[in-house]
Amino acid sequence: MPRIFVSYRREDAEGEAGRLFDDLVNHFGEDSVFLDVAAIEVGRDFRKAIDESVATCGVLLAIIGRDWIDAKNEAGQRRLDDPSDFVRLETASALKRDIPVIPVLVHGAKMPRPDQLPDDLKELAFRNGVELTHARWRSDLDLLIKALRRHVEDPKNPEVSAPAAVEARVPVRPLPVPPLAVEDTVRNKDTPPAPWWKSRGAILAFVVGAAVVLAAGAYLLWPKKPAVPDLTGSTIFDATAKLQAATLVVGRKIYQVDAEKAADTVLSQSPLPNTRVKSGTAVDIVLVKRQASVEVPRLTGKSLDVAQTVLQDLHLAVGNVSREPRSDVVQDTVLDEFPKSGKKVESGTAIDLVVAQAQTQPAPVPPQPRPAPPQPSNVQSSLPNFAGTWRMFEETYNGEARTVSPQEKPLTITQNGTAVHIGRDLTITSAGTVTYRQFYVHDNQHGHEVATEDQADLVNTFTWRVKGSTLIFETTFDYKRPYYGHPLVKDLRIMKYHRIAP
Repeated sequence: MPRIFVSYRREDAEGEAGRLFDDLVNHFGEDSVFLDVAAIEVGRDFRKAIDESVATCGVLLAIIGRDWIDAKNEAGQRRLDDPSDFVRLETASALKRDIPVIPVLVHGAKMPRPDQLPDDLKELAFRNGVELTHARWRSDLDLLIKALRRHVEDPKNPEVSAPAAVEARVPVRPLPVPPLAVEDTVRNKDTPPAPWWKSRGAILAFVVGAAVVLAAGAYLLWPKKPAVPDLTGSTIFDATAKLQAATLVVGRKIYQVDAEKAADTVLSQSPLPNTRVKSGTAVDIVLVKRQASVEVPRLTGKSLDVAQTVLQDLHLAVGNVSREPRSDVVQDTVLDEFPKSGKKVESGTAIDLVVAQAQTQPAPVPPQPRPAPPQPSNVQSSLPNFAGTWRMFEETYNGEARTVSPQEKPLTITQNGTAVHIGRDLTITSAGTVTYRQFYVHDNQHGHEVATEDQADLVNTFTWRVKGSTLIFETTFDYKRPYYGHPLVKDLRIMKYHRIAP
C-alpha cells in the first residue's frame, strides 16, 4: 500500500508534525503514515530506513515552518547546505524519484524561492503547497486529506466490504439432512413409542442448549478489552493515573505550543476515547509545550512597522499602541515600550508601545476683541490634587480583601491643569474624578483593543478619585460577550493609596 512520508525539522515544527501524524493515522491507518520517531525500530540504521521509506512511499509531506530554510547546525552553518542533512536527503530523494511532494506551511511560513534552495531541492519551489493553521486546523486538514486520497488507499472506505467479499468467494450450500430410519417412518401399531428423552429432537435441543450456555459463560468470564479514557484537558499527571487505572500506559509525548492552555495539558490523543484496545496498549498524547523565555528587544527609536516585524520574528505580539503628540520626532516612531527592553517574558507576550503622533499646525486665529477682566468668584475647580507619589495600602476584588505585597511599586502621578498623567496614560478629568475606558475584542490576540464599545467583548473602565487623604482607584471589567470563555459578569477591583511624596 502506498504510504505518506512526513518530513520535518524537530526544532521547527515538531508539534505540528506530531499532531498531523495522529490525524492522518486516525484517517488512513497506522500502516499508511511514516514518521521517523514513530516508525523506526530500535537498533536500525535510520538513514537506511528513511531511504527505504521514501522509495516506497506514495507521497511526501514537507512540513515547512519559519526556520526551515535558515535552520543552522552547531557550527553556525545552514543545514540545507549540508548534503548529509536528513531533511534535504528525504525531500531530494522524493523529488529525484518523481514522488509527489506537498509543501505543508505552518507558523505563517512562506514558500521558499528557488534561489534559497540547493540545486537538488529547487524543484520544491514549484510544487503547490497547503497551509495548516491552529485556528483553522480542521478545515485545512480536510483539504489536505482530499489531496492525499489519490495517493493513499483509504482503509475506512473500501470498495467491497469484508462480508460481501466473503459471500462472493464462498457459495452458500444447504446443510445435508440425515435420512430417517425405517423405524421412524413405519412403526408397528403394537410397538409402544420411545421415551421422549430418547427422541432425536430432544437430543438435538439438549446439545444446542448446552452449547449456548457454554458460549454465554465464556463471554461473561472472558476478560474484556479496556476502553481508552478521555484524556483531553487533563494534566500529564492525571492522564497517567487514568491510563494506569485502565491498565494502559502512556506512549509517545508530542509537544505543541498553545498560548491559551497551561503547560503539560493534553490537547489530543491516539487512540481516541472509548476505543477498545488490548491491556497494556500505549496511548500517544499531544501536550502543551512550556513556552520558552524571550528577551524583550529595544524598540525605542524604531518605526512602528519595524517594531511589529521584530516582535513577530521573536514570537512576541504587539499589544496596546497609544500615541503621544510630538513635533521633534517622525510620525509613528516608538517612544516607549512595556515591558521594558531586556526583560525576560514568555513567548507570545504582548508588548505595549507608545508611538509619536505628528502635531498639526493650528489654523491662524483672527484677532479677537479683548475680553473683559474676570470678575471675582468663589467657585473653585472640583478637581482634586492627584500629583505625587502614592503607595497602595488596601485592595479588594469583588468585595474580598487581598493582601498587598510589600514589593508593590509606588504609583507616580503628574498633573497640569485638567491633564493628568497616571503612569503613561493621559486622561482628561471631569467632576473631580479621572475616568477612561478601554475596549477589547476576542480575536485570538490577547489585549487587542478596538475603537468603540459596540465592537467590544470586554469593556474596562478605570476611575480615580481623591477622598480626604486617600486616593481610590476602581476598575470594572464588564464582559459583554464571552471573552476567552469568561462568564458574562462584572468584576470590580478597588485599590486605595496614601501619598508618600508630593
